[in-house]
Amino acid sequence: MNWEALGAIGEIIGAAAVLATLFYLAAQIKMQNRQLKKSNDHARAQTSVQINDQALEFVDILMRDKEFVEIYRKGLSNQPLNENEVVQFSYFIVRMAGLLESNVTAAKAGVSFEGDYDVEFLYGNPFMHKLINTDVGERWFKEDASMLFSEEFLSNISPHRNKDLSSAASA
Repeated sequence: MNWEALGAIGEIIGAAAVLATLFYLAAQIKMQNRQLKKSNDHARAQTSVQINDQALEFVDILMRDKEFVEIYRKGLSNQPLNENEVVQFSYFIVRMAGLLESNVTAAKAGVSFEGDYDVEFLYGNPFMHKLINTDVGERWFKEDASMLFSEEFLSNISPHRNKDLSSAASA
């Protein structure tokens, strides 16, 4: 066998090694993509569970605290509230806005399940607007909201304020 033949055999072996390496890398990339998808699905599920837990905690306040239910009703109907009640009702609004902003952030980041949260619906959420269209809510939105929430979030909520929400279900 001459040197040219040995060189040709070496090239064939080298090409086979390159192909084997490429197949191996393709298999590794495919496996990593599957793992990444599982990881992303897990993160989406965790985010969804956390947001749902926040929503349940939020509603739990109305279910468990009879005194707060009275404050809530008075606040929604713009009946006079004492200073402590104004603070409680205002922070109830803060919790709702925080929950809403969490939903918007998750939806925009793509970490919520696709189709779970429509961002435009979230910005126009009737329950949130029922709260901020009250006297206490209006004052909170004008005076305090900008200290707690981003300008982008508030500017997207603002166009929905003071809309007729009579068609929205009462809470």
